[in-house]
Amino acid sequence: MPWRRRAETVSNILVKIVTKKSLLLMFSIVLGGCTTLTHPAITSNYSLPLLSPSSLGSSHQVTQLLHGEYADKSFTLQCVVTATPEKVAIICLTSMGLRAFTLTYDGSNVTEQRAPQVPDALQASRLLNDLQLAFWPLNVVQHAWQTSGVEVSEPYPGTRRVTREHKIITEVHYSKDPWQGRVWLHQNELGYSLYIESSAME
Repeated sequence: MPWRRRAETVSNILVKIVTKKSLLLMFSIVLGGCTTLTHPAITSNYSLPLLSPSSLGSSHQVTQLLHGEYADKSFTLQCVVTATPEKVAIICLTSMGLRAFTLTYDGSNVTEQRAPQVPDALQASRLLNDLQLAFWPLNVVQHAWQTSGVEVSEPYPGTRRVTREHKIITEVHYSKDPWQGRVWLHQNELGYSLYIESSAME
C-alpha cells in the first residue's frame, strides 16, 4: 500500500538514533524556553469535541516519528506521547533536535508550550482531534462526535473515516495496534497529511 511505503521512507528520515531515555532527557533540556498558553478545551470550525483522557480506557507511553505535509510544505517531528486516565501529554522536537512544542490536556484545559518558530496553523485542538481519531476506541469517538454533524465509521479493518453530508473529511489507515505501528491520516478540508510511526517506551 502507498501509505505503508511512505511510512517506511519517513522512518529513515532521522539518521541519528537516540535511546528512549536520552530522548526524554533531551526534551526536558530544550523545551525550557517555550511560551506557555493555557486555554479551555474549545473547538474551532475545523475541530471536533475533545474526548476525555479517561475515555481511552488504558494508559500508553510511546515515541512517535511524525511527518506532516501541507500544500508544498513538510515537517518531521520526534515526539513522546503519554496518555493516562488523568491527562494526555505530547512533547515534540524537530528532526534537528530543536524545540517545537508540548501539549497537555487534562479533560478541561489544554496547556501549550510553543517555541516561536512553530506556525500558528499547528493548533493544539486539531492535533489532539487527529490523535484521538486514530488511537481512541472507535465506539468512544462515534459517541462523542455524533452530535457534531459528522459520522465516524470503519468501512474496512484498519480504515476509519469521518464524513459530513456524505463527504469524507478525514481518512485514517492504521496497523492492527496503532500504539505500536503506523498510522496515515489525511484531512481533506484543510488539505494536510500525517504519517506517524509509534513505538512503545520501555
